[in-house]
Amino acid sequence: MAGLKRRGTSKDEERKPIALLDEGDYEGRLVYVADLGLQVNEYKGEVKQPTQQISLGIEIIGESVMIDDVERPRLMFTKPFNIFNKLTEKGNELKYLRIFNPKAVEGVVGDWEAVLDTPVNVTVVNTTNGDNTYNNIGLLAPIPAKYQGSVGKSTITPAIGDADDEENVVTQSLFGLSKFVFDKRLPSQSDDVP
Repeated sequence: MAGLKRRGTSKDEERKPIALLDEGDYEGRLVYVADLGLQVNEYKGEVKQPTQQISLGIEIIGESVMIDDVERPRLMFTKPFNIFNKLTEKGNELKYLRIFNPKAVEGVVGDWEAVLDTPVNVTVVNTTNGDNTYNNIGLLAPIPAKYQGSVGKSTITPAIGDADDEENVVTQSLFGLSKFVFDKRLPSQSDDVP
C-alpha cells in the first residue's frame, strides 16, 4: 500500500533565489505595457467606479537572470497605476508617459504603442520584506534624445498586453506585484458599457 503522494513544494524545495542587481542606475527599454484589467477603486472607505490599471515592463539592457536554470533577459515591472479614458494631470499615466514622450499632454488618449522600445534610465532599489530582498524600480527618468541611440537594443520583442487574453506574452511574463494585481482583477466588462 502506497502512502499519499505529496504535491507542490516545501520550503526546502522552493525555486532558487534570483540574483539581485546592485542598487543604482541602469539603461533600460520599455518593452511591455501590461494591462492589469479593472480593479476595485476604493478611497477613504468610499467605493468608486472600478479603474483600469497598467504596469510598465522594462528590460534592463545588458543584464540577465537565471530562472529555472535558463538565462533570460532581466525584466522589471513598475508599480501598477490607474489609467483613465484620457490623460490627466491628476493621474500617474501622464507622468509616466512623459518619461518616454516629453510632448505628451493632458486631454488626449495616451499612446503607449508609440513609445514601446524607448530607452529609459532605471534606478534600481532593494526592498526587504522579512527574510527576502527584492529589486524594485525606484525611479524611471528620460534619456535625452541625442543619447538614446547609444543605448543597447532590447532582446525582448515589445508588446502591449490584454487582460482578457491570459495567453498573451505580456501577461505570461508578469510576476511579483503586477501579477498579484492582475490575478485580483474584476471580471471583464464590455467596452460599450457607459
